[in-house]
Amino acid sequence: MNNIFDFAPKELVQDAFLCWCFNFDESNNILEKEFSYKLVQEIYNYCGGSKKLSIRKIIPLTQQRASKIDVLVEILLTDNKKIYFIFENKLETSHHSNQLIRHIEAMKNEDESEKKYIYFKIGNLYDKDKKLPKEYTLIDRKAILNIFDRIRIKNEIFDSYYNFLLKIEEKENLEMRLIDENRQLTKDELEVIFWSQSGQYKILKKLQNEIESKITTGTSFGRPWTNISILSIENIPDQWFSVFWRVDWRINKNTKIYTPYICLRYYKTTLDKTEEDKIFFESMRKIFNELILKYPNLEFGQVHNVGNKEREIGILFFDNEKNTIPKVISEIGKFTKEFLQRVKEEKMYYSSVKYYMSVD
Repeated sequence: MNNIFDFAPKELVQDAFLCWCFNFDESNNILEKEFSYKLVQEIYNYCGGSKKLSIRKIIPLTQQRASKIDVLVEILLTDNKKIYFIFENKLETSHHSNQLIRHIEAMKNEDESEKKYIYFKIGNLYDKDKKLPKEYTLIDRKAILNIFDRIRIKNEIFDSYYNFLLKIEEKENLEMRLIDENRQLTKDELEVIFWSQSGQYKILKKLQNEIESKITTGTSFGRPWTNISILSIENIPDQWFSVFWRVDWRINKNTKIYTPYICLRYYKTTLDKTEEDKIFFESMRKIFNELILKYPNLEFGQVHNVGNKEREIGILFFDNEKNTIPKVISEIGKFTKEFLQRVKEEKMYYSSVKYYMSVD
């Protein structure tokens, strides 16, 4: 199907679709107007409301506040009362910069009408998406598909958006199936997982079940990367040191092919290389190389010996029969615990240490 939403997967487009859903008050099509009213009732119920709404008018607005609320829907009831829906709309990113609190503060200046704060997320759910102010209700892709199944209308725009959500759902289900496959994946299958932020995140989320850690995501020149920190050290003010596993792509020195990998890296915020830094890095690489001998079921690759702030301790590529994703997750979990135990025993860290996991 030629779907316009496939070509416009941006948050502003999602804002426009939400406003479109709530903008049938003046429609001559009674089914479209009924759809808007039913959608208000469904969302109201999902956000904890219990009463049957008698709606007189629905007014959708976009970017109408200094706090940059994505979509504000004003619902006028027949008894002259109001209800506000305050939407924060996300695709693949998560909330940031205290924006949800700002929306709550901005709406305090409105009247005393009932307010429903909605975190609308159709992309992959990250840890941060589940940590919301108590005023907010998360409506994710599965929830909105369930709502649409109950109130759907025959409309080309609606059908296009509904199919767009189904396509995202199918892609994420495929990612999960492939991640669980204990076999060597094809190049195309690897790209499904590793060219996706959500695919990379799902891998490290499984690894997080093996080790206590913190996951972060980002992009470099439009390419997604995902880290899982296993050791974080604050040395002196404004300096930070970390050891983390990173999922990303680069050239495999052995095959000369651009390949997805998981790499243990050493990072610090300053460019200066002290003798202490050199001792810690070289000792960690030595520990890593010694531990490799205990894991013959994995195939370790060649590290890069370059970098100032960030350097490679050890690496595994996902382009061979040994390094299936389930095996790497299981073995790297055990490997990481042994690695951190050795680091602790040999005191290969600065004086002030915060572990994301216990190695006792």
